[in-house]
Amino acid sequence: MSKIRRYWIVKHGLDALQALPRYIWRTGQEKEPRLFKAVKTGDRWIGFAYTSSDSRERPLSLITGYYECARKSAYLPIPAQGKKLEGCGTHAWMIEGRSLDKKFAQPVGVPPLEILLARKYFRQSALISISAQEFARIKKYVREHRLNPAAIPVLGREPRYEQEMLAVIAQAYTKLGIERILRIQTAFPDLLVKLKGRREPVHLELEVYGKSYLNHGHAKHVNPKGRFKSVIDGLEQTYAVGVLCWINDDRENKLKTEGRAQRVFALQELLRTGHTIKWTDSR
Repeated sequence: MSKIRRYWIVKHGLDALQALPRYIWRTGQEKEPRLFKAVKTGDRWIGFAYTSSDSRERPLSLITGYYECARKSAYLPIPAQGKKLEGCGTHAWMIEGRSLDKKFAQPVGVPPLEILLARKYFRQSALISISAQEFARIKKYVREHRLNPAAIPVLGREPRYEQEMLAVIAQAYTKLGIERILRIQTAFPDLLVKLKGRREPVHLELEVYGKSYLNHGHAKHVNPKGRFKSVIDGLEQTYAVGVLCWINDDRENKLKTEGRAQRVFALQELLRTGHTIKWTDSR
């Protein structure tokens, strides 16, 4: 075991991390990857899964577990579960670990990595060196935001795309403080809803990450008072606009100042705490 323990984030596709959760592995090259040599017995890492999407939305990033290196890098046959992945071959450079946390029934959704680390990093790297303090901070975030899968209707896991968020909302809307869903559409804004205790309906735009609302350019459709004009049942109506995201990564409050959204709600937080959508008329 190395006298000086190092800490890492291991970026893999979700399918690779779920197939072989205790391994850091790379196929397709016979020469040992440069950073694999740096991981020593006793080092610890965080499994960070990124999902892919053909659409413009940013899919959810996930923490899959914490591990400690039990065996250094070696060129080995891929275990049976890994071989099920398309195009992975028969052998790979593999670092074997042991789990440090048995509570990961499902991966935990987290903000994008640059926000989670609060610094820039080399995006192409599959192995990212982090400090012991960063390792502890990420563990604390996950501990505070981990959801019981049973609390997530329909899926039993965190939704990774907007369509999956919609499925959760359609099942649990009354628990979220929504009296009725009046309209669902693919164009902006996604939902028109009647909230409990509020006379006028409101529009809700769904996003996995709150800041995607800005990236998608929705602000240009909203007037300076945070309202959107549309034709509903043949009548022109103007209602307030809010954002319902899975994770609110808007640390600078730009959704309101630049995006003109009147309210921002994080669905992950609502389900975790049991709170409902509260909307007063004052901004």
